[in-house]
Amino acid sequence: MYQYDTVVLGAGPGGYVAAIRAAQLGAKVCIIEKELVGGTCLNWGCIPTKAMYKSAVLFEQMRNSEAFGLSCQNPVAHLDKIVGRNQRIVAELRKGVEKLFKNHKVNLIMGEGYVKGPGEVEVTTKSRSKETIRGNQLIIATGSEPLPLGLLPWDHKKVFNTRSILELTNIPSSLFIVGGGVSGCEFALLFSALGSTIHMSKRGKEPIKGLDRDINKALIRALKKRKVRLHLGDPPVTTSHSAVGVEITLSSGKKIETETTLVTVGRSPVSYHLGLEEIGLDLQDGYIQVDQHCQTNVPGVYAIGDVTGKRELAHFASHQGIVAVEHGLGNQEASVDEDAVPVAIFTSPEVASVGLTSQQCEEQGISYLEGSFPFRALGKSHAIGEIDGFVKVIAREKDERVMGIHLIGPDASTLIAECTVAVNQGVTLKEMARTIHAHPTVAEALWEAVEDARGLSIHKLDLGL
Repeated sequence: MYQYDTVVLGAGPGGYVAAIRAAQLGAKVCIIEKELVGGTCLNWGCIPTKAMYKSAVLFEQMRNSEAFGLSCQNPVAHLDKIVGRNQRIVAELRKGVEKLFKNHKVNLIMGEGYVKGPGEVEVTTKSRSKETIRGNQLIIATGSEPLPLGLLPWDHKKVFNTRSILELTNIPSSLFIVGGGVSGCEFALLFSALGSTIHMSKRGKEPIKGLDRDINKALIRALKKRKVRLHLGDPPVTTSHSAVGVEITLSSGKKIETETTLVTVGRSPVSYHLGLEEIGLDLQDGYIQVDQHCQTNVPGVYAIGDVTGKRELAHFASHQGIVAVEHGLGNQEASVDEDAVPVAIFTSPEVASVGLTSQQCEEQGISYLEGSFPFRALGKSHAIGEIDGFVKVIAREKDERVMGIHLIGPDASTLIAECTVAVNQGVTLKEMARTIHAHPTVAEALWEAVEDARGLSIHKLDLGL
């Protein structure tokens, strides 16, 4: 039996960050991982999809190079080489995480963990031997996995999930995406850029639930502009395999046949068959219930990341991991603030959001000011050929405190960092307006949107959103 201060179950972006922070604070740490260090985000999610996204965007730019006075005749996309690049990037980053463990003296055990008690984990290693690990603090960071759809079971040949589709080596002539959401929209625009004909069906009327209504409207326009066939509010009711691929019948009666199908109907927590119920953890629909310190109802046991059902975001899991470790090691003030959690979505154009949306303000009875500014009114946007989209700023009317900022457009995923600081620190419109933004940059759109909320935008024209 081995004794540690902190034991972490799961080495994804929540777990490995927690382990390293615990070691930095002087704890003796063990982390257990059943598959690959880095979890879904590094190996089958955030990183490989963004590497593919870069290839797709570059390919789209190559095809449109004439607009920049360049000639790039008949460019060809090779999905096998794109996937090969993805795998090299992932392998290098995974080695980096393993080296961090070594540098911080974190003991990594590869195997499946089963929780025998509040501070006790039995690990079945790859060689099928068993080890018992004990720790004063146990952090469960087992993540989530793709949610299956009974109507369309995965065969990973014609019907894929968000993990197996990354193993495709040939660009499908046509792709039907069932479910939409962040992953669905990202894959739709990615494969559309590579030349696939895309259909996307979703039970709801919004491509991505929870976004500000104006952002969703703009995202619908972006999807249609790139010839994605949208079937919003028209889910599949029957399916059948065909010689071509899969034929799907929608609730409207429309029949669509495509070579490949991607199921993106959500994710489910990895919390069953781990011994969690036996030790009395409070689980609701499989999600481990935690407080603002990431504590569970069982003393000494914490949970972070997707398995808590809070936010399915790698950076949020990492933040929870730091809070859980610090609280468990004695910092009673360590807690999670969920009011300023940024979201970055790698569609084309990019989408990013932080804080309250217009509809949330209305639901909560908050009187608010609103300002917006289109990227097409910026010189930099025209210079780089990315004029679609806008920035939207929401501030509380009584004190002009910034409550939410929402973007769709160039570099939105980078611009959201400044926006998150503003929301997190309760900055006012006037304070943001006093911040000088360099020219020419797309960040000027943020300053202009702030000034528009104050009725003082310099360059805003009635160009629409």
